[in-house]
Amino acid sequence: HWDDLRNVYGIDADGYGRSTWDNVGVQYGLAALKAGQITPAEFLKLNATAGSWKESKDMVQEGCPFLSFLCANPAQFDPWSRRNMRLSPDGGTTPAPRKQGDPIAMAAAYSSGLVFRGDIDIPIIDWRHYLERQLDMHNSHQSFASRQRMLNFDGDASNGVIWFTDGPPAFDQAPQAFAVMDEWMANIAAHPEQSVAQNKPAGAVDKCFNGDGSPIASGDGVWNGILDDEAAGACTQRFPLYSTSRIVAGGPIEGGIYKCQTKSVATAIADGTYGLWAPSAADTARLQQIFPTGVCDYSKPDAGKP
Repeated sequence: HWDDLRNVYGIDADGYGRSTWDNVGVQYGLAALKAGQITPAEFLKLNATAGSWKESKDMVQEGCPFLSFLCANPAQFDPWSRRNMRLSPDGGTTPAPRKQGDPIAMAAAYSSGLVFRGDIDIPIIDWRHYLERQLDMHNSHQSFASRQRMLNFDGDASNGVIWFTDGPPAFDQAPQAFAVMDEWMANIAAHPEQSVAQNKPAGAVDKCFNGDGSPIASGDGVWNGILDDEAAGACTQRFPLYSTSRIVAGGPIEGGIYKCQTKSVATAIADGTYGLWAPSAADTARLQQIFPTGVCDYSKPDAGKP
C-alpha cells in the first residue's frame, strides 16, 4: 500500500514509500481486560509480545498462502506474515518493539484527501452483504465508521442510509438500491431548493434483509445501539458487529487515529483506564516497561493530524 501511493506519502531515506502505520501506546485487549475476558497477566503478555511490522527495507518475500507455489513446503506456511514482524527476542521478557508512523506520511494522507473526514453532501446508500461470520476483510463496522465521521463533521448523517443483506453473498440488492437512488436523484433535480435529506424517497431509509432479499426491518432506529446507548434495534440484533484490535484497545469506532496522543501509565491507573484492575507495584513497573512513552489517550485527537 505504502509503495503503491509513494506519490502521496513520499519516499523515505531508503527509497521506500513512507508509512503511516503506528502502534506506539496501543493497549491491545484493553476492553477484554475490563470485561474480565482476559486476566491482567494475559493482558501484560499480549502487549509485551504484540510487537510491530518491520521497516520496509527489512521486509522479506511473503510465504504461503500468498505465494501458492510455496505451499508444498510446510516451513513456508506463514499466513500472518510472521517473517515480517518485529517480535520479542525472548518470548516477551523483553517487550517487542512498537513502530512509529511517519508524520510526513500522515500529513500527506490528510492534505491529499485520502482521509474521509465526513464532509459529504451527496445521497448515499451504503449497502453490503453481512460477512462477519467469515474471515473476510470487508468488516461490517465500516458502514458505521463512515456514519460516525459524518456525525463528527457537522452532526448530521441524514443524507446516508445503511443496508445489510445477510451473507454469504447470494442475493443482489443492488438493483433495488439503484432504483431508490434514481428516485432520490430525480427528487433532487426536481426540488433543488431542498436538502439532500429532504428529497429522500420513501425507500431511502435504514434497512436490513434476509439472505433471499426479503426485508427484516426498516426505518429509524433499526441500527440503534451501535453509535448510541439506545437498546439494540432490530437490524443491530440480527447483524451483530465484530470489533477490531484498535477498537478493543479503546480506539473509536470511526478510526481516524493514525497516531494516538499518550498519557503516562500512572495517569491511566489513576483515571480508571483499567476498570476494576488495580495494578500492583510489579504490574505498574511492567506496564511502564512495555509502554515507556505512555499509553494511548483516545479522548484526544489524532497526533498525526497536521
